[in-house]
Amino acid sequence: MNPIERFRERVRLYREAGIAIESLSLGCSVKVDLYDVLYPAIELLKDEVSKLNLVIAPREDAAIVRGVGAELRRLYLDPEDPRIDPAFLESYAPDLAVVLVQLYMAKAATPKAFAEYAAKLYKALGSSRHRVWLGKGHSIVSTKRGAEFFMVDFLKVGTGEGYVLANNDTIQVIDPSEDLDSSLQVAVAINNALNDLYVKGVHNDVEIAPVYDAPEPYYAKIEAAVRSHASSLGRLVEAPQPRRGYLLLGATAYGPLDREPPTFYNHLGEDFVVLVTRPFGELAFFTTYVAIHTDAELLKSFEKSVMPLDQFEKEKRAVLELMAQPNRDVAEVIYQYLPELGERFDPERHIAATIDVSGPGVFVFKEVAERAGVDIELTDVPLLSSAVSKFAAENYVMPDATAGTNGAIALFLHKKLADEVLDRLARIKRLKPMAIGRVLGRGEGRLVVPSWALGYISSEKLKEKLIGARQVLGALAAGGKKVRARAYVEGEVQGVGFRPTARSKARALGLTGYAANLPDGRVELVVEGDRERIEKFLQELCTRFDCKVGEVIWEEAKGEYKDFEVR
Repeated sequence: MNPIERFRERVRLYREAGIAIESLSLGCSVKVDLYDVLYPAIELLKDEVSKLNLVIAPREDAAIVRGVGAELRRLYLDPEDPRIDPAFLESYAPDLAVVLVQLYMAKAATPKAFAEYAAKLYKALGSSRHRVWLGKGHSIVSTKRGAEFFMVDFLKVGTGEGYVLANNDTIQVIDPSEDLDSSLQVAVAINNALNDLYVKGVHNDVEIAPVYDAPEPYYAKIEAAVRSHASSLGRLVEAPQPRRGYLLLGATAYGPLDREPPTFYNHLGEDFVVLVTRPFGELAFFTTYVAIHTDAELLKSFEKSVMPLDQFEKEKRAVLELMAQPNRDVAEVIYQYLPELGERFDPERHIAATIDVSGPGVFVFKEVAERAGVDIELTDVPLLSSAVSKFAAENYVMPDATAGTNGAIALFLHKKLADEVLDRLARIKRLKPMAIGRVLGRGEGRLVVPSWALGYISSEKLKEKLIGARQVLGALAAGGKKVRARAYVEGEVQGVGFRPTARSKARALGLTGYAANLPDGRVELVVEGDRERIEKFLQELCTRFDCKVGEVIWEEAKGEYKDFEVR
């Protein structure tokens, strides 16, 4: 059987399983388009969300919650009529909701269409008296009607010093030349879910609640592979599965961090550089593989301009094996360069920020620039194969040929620390760490890339967002209009650890300012950030202490704080 016949046989097998490979995006690209659909949809719903008892967490790879330990409860909702008993939300009082949305592709094709379903979900989550904090989740599309669901993982976090980070990442197919129950595909999917914790330095005591599904003939083997791989990387958490008969691989993962997470965006300045752990752009291989096997002329062009098919298949396999290796060792390095709990950020000892390059590819650097309010210049965009990515973009095989799955991790740190961290990362054999850019200084969130790098982006709209003035984060930008709250807390708040607790909560929410004892026994809080997060901060302050928030004075933000301090 020649390669084309082998591919057609594979297409037939996947079709029997209800999966249309030719029309389905692969790996992380199966997610609802972030920049053209998801973020604009959330922008459309901003006013509606503001009327609900619901707060959408800042855009991070993982949601960050103050506390220790966590328990998970999983619910499935009907996307056409999602309902949650308000009494359950009020009695269980979760600290966080992590959502996995799977919708038929036509329902997630435009911001307006997707917003219709997102609005139903938000209403179900935000209509009780308990304020729900909606953390980082995942929205993906299916090629099969009837495979749709909203999965909500509620996390309840225990009281204690530290943080819990949580995230869901779930995909369907990575490499269609693999069998449906391929252990390599399973490994990539579970690793990808964990990567959003690894990127923040979480690497010990991770808990994994898998998400898996498959047509009946494949279900038992996939279930065994998922549980086996997840068990090798953390504690397996039992939770119900969707059972829609449609291939699904991933997990909700959560774990503790007993250091300050790398979210010191306010400290980024002109002395900071950008590192990546290795080249990226994994999905260009798999998406191109499908494209050239379904178009004979495209295959001829690929073999003439890029490489012979047999060489390409070998390189594709090597990329899949690279993706099947977890980045836990990278997390250990990141962890070593994080401040101790409560410690002040030191730019010459600590990593300021990190981000998973996987899904959005080169766009993650634009996201960090916007969130930090800085301008960033990239001098290199290292890809696993620039020739394959360029071919994928030039032939409109994919809109962004820098995207990947379980890929590189980007680090933002002071230039005096860069060589030391590069040396630590270089000891990990599979990596190729390198400096690829620098922070130009405070700015408007601009990203400057080499002109040749735009050849990896086929979508003109995406090019405009990448290098233009338009934001890619939209309503998820860390802030919107910032305000300042001056609040006074009364009760047993002095000499009991109240101010360090306030600092930890503020940092987890991306807020700046200070907490200071007053001579009359109260604590004064000055907090800057967006109003929704400040309100959540004030609402939760007295959950551990016998106190109440008294007078709150709202003012315009002045932007004079880089961190949240204890005075």
